[in-house]
Amino acid sequence: MANSPLTEFSKALSDLAANARSFLASARGKDGTPISGVLWTPNTVVVSEQALSDGSDFDVTVADATATARLAGRDQGTNVAVLKLDRDLPGRLPASALPTVGALALALGVGANGVCARLAVVRSVGGAWQSLAGGTIDHRIVLDSYLGTTEEGGPVLAADGAIFGIATRGAGRQSLVIPASTIERVVPQLLQSGVIERGWLGVSLHPVALPEALRPEQSQRVGLMVMDVAANGPAAKAGVLAGDILLAVGGAVATRPGKIARQLGADSIGRTLELTLARAGAIVTSEAVVEARGPA
Repeated sequence: MANSPLTEFSKALSDLAANARSFLASARGKDGTPISGVLWTPNTVVVSEQALSDGSDFDVTVADATATARLAGRDQGTNVAVLKLDRDLPGRLPASALPTVGALALALGVGANGVCARLAVVRSVGGAWQSLAGGTIDHRIVLDSYLGTTEEGGPVLAADGAIFGIATRGAGRQSLVIPASTIERVVPQLLQSGVIERGWLGVSLHPVALPEALRPEQSQRVGLMVMDVAANGPAAKAGVLAGDILLAVGGAVATRPGKIARQLGADSIGRTLELTLARAGAIVTSEAVVEARGPA
């Protein structure tokens, strides 16, 4: 019986999964929980930062090869962590690609029974965006299929075998891909310094409703109350006090802590930002010089 198009399609997907064994990694920490990753270079494995357990020592398996690894660095902002292996492992990463909407994507992971796969369609592809933790990610790639814990951190492949990036689970159960271009940019920095420096104001913030008299714009009904000020941090040096209500930062209204974090990327370090505050019923302004701080 001649092969049907469906049979050929099925075989092509199986071949993709089989070929990926040479760079599909499994990393296990001291707690014994395995997570999926990608052999990015012969001696480095990239995993999902949010899936990685605490600790610095890991056992890594790629196909039939094993190695021990140490944590080289982790970045909450881009959800990338890098493990440095004690030796080179065989295996070659395929070329990277940026997907188009409607393209097929195969998300791979390592589970209890070996390689596992989940077929998805690329639902949308957007431009650069910033995560709630302040990291810049080159493209917002959303898949239409739910990702499980097994696929988190594993490779996401195109139909021709190119790698789109690594799978991650975002807010609201969204299935996202951290693009290969972002990983290529972040890995050398993590290998060199262990962290990605970002801007820091040194305040803990909580949304609060604004009385009419304190609304700089009629449309702004929420501000951010300063719950805590880090000693000797940028906000403390600018005279910000616990109990102040932050109304605007750098001219942008302050309604959500995430919006503030998105202004504090690596390029914000050293920049002077004007702070508009409500204090004891009056509107006051101050200026804070953004300082560098590694991830929390």
